[in-house]
Order: sequence, then C-alpha cells, then structure tokens
Amino acid sequence: MDKLFLQVLKMSITSSYVILFVIVARIFLKKAPKFFSYALWFIVLFRLIAPFSFESIFSLIPFNTQTVPTNVVYSQISREIRSTGQVTNNSLSGPVAHTNGKPIQLWIELGEIVWLLGMLAILTYSFYTTVELYIKLQNAKHVSKNVYELTGLKTPFVFGITKPKIYLPAGLSNHEKSYIIKHEQTHIKRLDHLAKLLAFIVFSIHWFNPLVWLAFFLMTEDMELSCDESVIRELGSEVKKDYSTSLLMMSTGRRIIGASPLTFGEKNVRRRIINILNYKKPRFWVVVIATIAVLTVGFGLITNPRTVPSNSNAEKIQKAETWAEALKTRDGKSRYAIMSENMKEQFVAEQKKRSGEDWNYNIGGSSPWVVDYDIDIHRDTATITYHFADSDGVKYERTEIITFGRENNRLVIISAIEKIAEWDRVNYFAPNAKRAMEVYVEGLLESDYLKLLSLAHEAPFDPAGQDIWDTIKIIDVKVIREDIRENKACYELQLDIEDGGNSAFEKGISTRWLWLVKGEHGWYVEGFMTGGAPDASWWNSESIKK
Repeated sequence: MDKLFLQVLKMSITSSYVILFVIVARIFLKKAPKFFSYALWFIVLFRLIAPFSFESIFSLIPFNTQTVPTNVVYSQISREIRSTGQVTNNSLSGPVAHTNGKPIQLWIELGEIVWLLGMLAILTYSFYTTVELYIKLQNAKHVSKNVYELTGLKTPFVFGITKPKIYLPAGLSNHEKSYIIKHEQTHIKRLDHLAKLLAFIVFSIHWFNPLVWLAFFLMTEDMELSCDESVIRELGSEVKKDYSTSLLMMSTGRRIIGASPLTFGEKNVRRRIINILNYKKPRFWVVVIATIAVLTVGFGLITNPRTVPSNSNAEKIQKAETWAEALKTRDGKSRYAIMSENMKEQFVAEQKKRSGEDWNYNIGGSSPWVVDYDIDIHRDTATITYHFADSDGVKYERTEIITFGRENNRLVIISAIEKIAEWDRVNYFAPNAKRAMEVYVEGLLESDYLKLLSLAHEAPFDPAGQDIWDTIKIIDVKVIREDIRENKACYELQLDIEDGGNSAFEKGISTRWLWLVKGEHGWYVEGFMTGGAPDASWWNSESIKK
C-alpha cells in the first residue's frame, strides 16, 4: 500500500504542473471553441491515472518523476530496521518507531491513512447521495424516449451510466423543453456522462491536491460551455437569445444536485449565457491553429522529458568491460589503472588488510568463479551482472554497480557497490554476549551489511540492504549500560551518526538497544531496537533455540 500511495503522490506532482499549464493555455484559447479547452483536461486525466508515460525531446514537463523508482523510495523509508540490517523479532508486537528526529515512515503511514479515509469519505457520501437521488427518481413520469419529468426538481440533469436518462422539472413549456433536451442529449452523445464519472473517480483519488479540485470544476465548466456551443452550431445562431432565456429560467431558485457523480445539472449559468450570446462561428484558420496548438501542447504534456544518453557511452562500456574482466581473471591490476585516486587508496588498504604489507592485485575467489557477465550503461553508472559457477555445477548471479567520474581530465571509476546475494550470507554465533555485541558494533562502524546479517539470524535477506548501508557512516558507538543474564542480554548503545544516507538513520546522536539471545550454538542478535530496553515478558519468555 505504501508503494501505491507514493505512486499516487508522484502522479499528483506531475499532474499539478500539467494542470497549471492547461489553465494558462485556456487563456490563449479564449477565442477558440471551448471544445479545445475541454479536450486539454483529458491530458490531465491521463497524467492522474497512468503510472507510466513515454519519453520525448518535445516534452513540456520540466522534470521526470517517473524515473524515480518507487520501490527505492519505499525501501528507504518503509523498512526502518529490517532494510538497514537492524532486526526485530516477529514475536514482538507493534511497529518500531524512531526516537531521534522525525520518523519518516510514521509520516508516510499517517499520510496514507488520511488519504484513504478522505477517499473513502468522498466515495461513501457520493454513493449515499446517488442512492438517495435514485429513490426519488422512481416517481418520475416518462415523457418520451429517455426523457422524464419530476415534480419538485429545480433544474434538469442527466442521470445514469449505461442508459442515461434526462430528468426535467415538471411544468416546463414545450419551447423550453426543446432547448434543454437538446443540450442534455448532446452531453449523452458526446459521452460526457462517462467523462464526468471518470473525472470524479480520479478527483476522489487525488482529493488531497487542491489543484485537482480546481481542475475538476474547470473541466466541468468547459464541458458545459463546449456543449452549449455544439447546440448553437447545430440549431443556428438565431436561437441564442431563446436558448439563453431557457437557461436563465432554469437557474432561478436552482440548487446543486447533491454530490452524485452521475448527474449533470445546470452549472455557472451566468458564464454560459455570456458565452452563448458572444458566440460566433469560428473562422477556419482559428480552428486550424487551435487544433495544432492543442495537439502540440497535448503531446508535450503527455510525454516525459527524454533521458539523453551520454556521448561517452563507448568509453564507459570499455571501462566497464575492463572492470568486469578483471574479476573474471582475478587480476585487479587492470581495475587499479582505471580507479580514481580515492578508490586506489581504498583498494590498497583493503589488499593490505587481506594480504599484509606485501600485498598483491589478486581479487575475487577461486570458487565460485565468473563464467560470463552482462553490462548495462545508464548515464553515469554501469550495472554489471556476473554469472558464477562452482565445481558442483551450481550457478549464481551477483550484481555490481559502478559509477563513472572524471579525474585529471580522464574517465575513471569513482565507486563500486556490490549487490550481494543470499548465498553470501552465513550465520555467526558468538561465544558470549560481549563478543556478540562487539561484532555487531564492528558491523555498524564498517557499514557491513553481511556482518550484521550474520548475527541477526531472523532478519530476512534483502538485496538492497548493502546499497543502503554503503550510504551510512557511523563514526562512534558507545555502550551506555548493559544487562547480561543467563540466556539473554541487552546493551544500550549510543550511536554517533555522521551521515544517515538512504536509511532511516538521521545525523547526530541516536540511542538503540541491542537485544541478544543465547541459542544452542552461541549468542546471536534478536533485535536492534529503537523503542527501549525489553520488558519482563521478553526476559521471561523462552526464545527459539538455534
């Protein structure tokens, strides 16, 4: 549900710009038939409904919200503890909230609840008014075809979906009826009753956006104006006065027909009368220009800005191939040659840690080994998918994302983030509670997702976990207090966070509680909590032995 809510927000953001553009475009289309202004609102409907679009260099949208993957945003704000290598045991009740700073996930969940409640309220009220009106209309008298009369109505309207009916106030003269019926029949012929229903549903989804409210009412207004013009074109300009008089009489003492999306009442009669009296058959060149303008604007608003590929893709592909081939041959010397100076320092430090001062360029492992790889270039990054195999014939995949940059006027690799796989994970059992705490703290300081998972046996594996931890920088962890018992322990830790990165962590001092359990094979982490120390029920409960 979080993903859906975020997707709706994305569409609403893009559509807000489209709505503002359409409002401005209506000003320039003032002399053109209202049909063109009405048509532009269907572009808004598309942007509010469709979670996708296609790219074009002619796009009028200044930004591309569709390129922001909702699943990434969701993983950053909704997984709280789990995605960052922190875990909570399924037996613990209630969500874990962050105590330091604003809990992003809490705000998202609150917004989601408000959104759903608002949408439910609008739809429920509309359903109620529709049913109420339907009951009243059962007493209507059939006049002809799909036309009905009902005593007590103040304004005519259309009601229905598949078989829409026209309802008129009782007592109208035949002269008045002819114009009103013609107007409503035009609505039905153009399928405006379905367009209105669709617009209302979309409005209900995006009710939190004030620009969508404005768009809904302006669309309804343009629908009525264009329908009036259609009637005048068909009947001739000589009926404008009589037609306007009929509208004016219908407006006297009128009331709005509830909140049913299935009704068409007389709206903004003053504006309609002025438009009718001022209406003149448009010149051919006006129609041509308006058509071209609407089609051009429509195409520009319905498409997203195109992602222009870099001119250096060939060079990037070559660098990515060099990088991947190095792992295949287990020779990191070629990698070293295309690294940034900072990456070179990191590489040397890692190799020294691995092999001592007499380090070498050997990388990777003897098994499983790289059989082949695929490369996908996107802007300043390359996604490399390695295909591994071992001596038993088992095949694996591992994905690495490298980032390009320029240093000393040459293209280099400035970072490499590996998306680990489930088979990389092992479970670690510490000989005592203190050692379990120390290893976990090492993982926090090193942003080592695998090390954290190795102790947190209940934490589900998440391929995005390492990506998130690569953005986190914790510079210090202090033990504030400890509570060690026979089979369980709890450490209160104070974290000094320099950069929370793409996680729920926030910069500054933060307190977390590390819950430890002793199993058959040793100590492991049951939870890394934000809510405080465990209560008596946890201490007294018997954990699953491992």
